[in-house]
Amino acid sequence: MKLALGMRNVTEDNLQFAKQIGVTDLVIAGPDLTAEGDYYDYARTVQLITRIEAAGLRLAALQNMPHRWYHKIIYGLPGRDEQIENYIRSITNVGKAGVPILHYNFHAVRVWRTSRHTRGRGDALFTSYDHALMENAPLVGPKEIGEEEMWENFEYFARQIIPAAESVGLKMALHPDDPPVSPIAGAACLFRDMDSFQRVLDLVPSPSNGLLFCQGCFAEMLGEGVYDAIRHFGGQGKVFYVHFRNVVGSMPTFREAFIDNGDIDMLRAMKAWKEVGFDGPMIPDHLPHMRGDSDYQHRARAHAIGYMKALMVAADVLSRHSSV
Repeated sequence: MKLALGMRNVTEDNLQFAKQIGVTDLVIAGPDLTAEGDYYDYARTVQLITRIEAAGLRLAALQNMPHRWYHKIIYGLPGRDEQIENYIRSITNVGKAGVPILHYNFHAVRVWRTSRHTRGRGDALFTSYDHALMENAPLVGPKEIGEEEMWENFEYFARQIIPAAESVGLKMALHPDDPPVSPIAGAACLFRDMDSFQRVLDLVPSPSNGLLFCQGCFAEMLGEGVYDAIRHFGGQGKVFYVHFRNVVGSMPTFREAFIDNGDIDMLRAMKAWKEVGFDGPMIPDHLPHMRGDSDYQHRARAHAIGYMKALMVAADVLSRHSSV
């Protein structure tokens, strides 16, 4: 497993911080890699990689492509073929530049939370979700869209982008809907259970077709079933990277938590990742807002990374002792 950090602003301070706390890999969110048009540029991607490598780190993945680049694809609107062409151009450019993994999603209405000020341990602030507050939410997209139409749109998309990714050695990592419930605000949410992800893997068999296993999302879906999900998808070698986060509760209501203070037994989860032979990047995600922290949440990130590092050591020790 590769200890990694998510980073939006690639600054010298943040790069130095990552190196100091023992991180080896970075996942860059919403990178500014455009030169012209709605797609990632090859040269700018190379420049990002070389900057990260100069700091003694590796670029593990890119995530959070702008929603406006693919919203017509999701809703099946006029212009979707042009967006797919640009999406494939992004895939080709970052794959040829040497990016190993590209995150993608098919969220019609983005990630939803009903509160961003839920108090947890020590009055740290967390996001939370209560589906009762969203049942009467008005339409937010360009039109209502049901599951059948969403699946048709997704399949049209996936059958084109996965072969393009495979041709340049890029892994495409699909993120769950968050929250994993459907519908929200007039739009279906497809990726909210294990069957939907297995359907995607079976749809386009390819070494480039896999998952971004957001551990919090799978716990929101499955509760205690999260460990079985790790073994199911990890055992297939279809987890490309992990959002290693904890939550309290599961659908229809949940909140984020400190990594050591939620419902998931994080040592049990780390042992499961070890057992399936997962060797990809793993980042903390949805961090708490702690008093006195920086905009980049240095305190929260240091706490999470330190805890993850200890769990990795513990899982390794337990694995070696169990095989004796």
